[in-house]
Amino acid sequence: MSNMNLVIGNNSQLAQYFPGDYEKISSRNIDFEKYKTQYDRVYICFAEQRTYIKDDFKIFFDTNVEYTLKVIDHFSSISNNVIVYGTSELWNNCIGTINIDIPFDYRISNYIESKKIMINEIHKKYKNVIILHPFNFNSIYRKDGFLFSKIFDSIVNKKQITIGNTYFYRELLHPKFIVEQSIIATHDDIIGSGRLIFVNDFIRSLYYYFDLNYDDYVTEDSSKNITNNEKIFYLDSKDVLYSELDLFNDTIIELTNILNKSI
Repeated sequence: MSNMNLVIGNNSQLAQYFPGDYEKISSRNIDFEKYKTQYDRVYICFAEQRTYIKDDFKIFFDTNVEYTLKVIDHFSSISNNVIVYGTSELWNNCIGTINIDIPFDYRISNYIESKKIMINEIHKKYKNVIILHPFNFNSIYRKDGFLFSKIFDSIVNKKQITIGNTYFYRELLHPKFIVEQSIIATHDDIIGSGRLIFVNDFIRSLYYYFDLNYDDYVTEDSSKNITNNEKIFYLDSKDVLYSELDLFNDTIIELTNILNKSI
């Protein structure tokens, strides 16, 4: 049995947290002829960023379905397992706790619909593919334009920003935890913490830790409220798998490291 592990999507958030001895490659224009080694596990991490942009469905279909299945088709034949990521948003029309045995129930978006098609195709054809559905995760590697990329940039560079409503509860994770759970996963599952965080309180705590006054740096624009129709759902778990303190500490460590490097 091979001990080699491969991460596809080296610029993704998740890729930054896999062990250093894991091979990491770009997802762009993979030369499949170059990769014929037997792998233990292959992690498909590209196209991880959840988005609700109103582009043509084809944009999502091309990446999340056609290209992802092409990658799976090659690597599933030379790997013990391929791990690919769906999204917890497939249950975003639920209220309360969710688990992997509950049927999908979601509000339609191009992104989520493409993920559902991908999952259906995987279940039809592949026996050694594990599909993991993480809740929202954020790190210093989060791309520009997302809420927490703006928050982190504001804290590190002492920049004033404008954000929409953050007065709601949500499962929040760090990609470090997602990776840890991915490495030990043996079957399709939802990756979550089993607890909710009040998002505005969490954001304020980050500013407070770095001796910054939230109100000096953040303007709240209620006209950008996108949460009125959102429902509160979270992982059904007997234990808190990843606490708010864990999330806070992992986030603080990363921000502190960036600030120390800038001194």
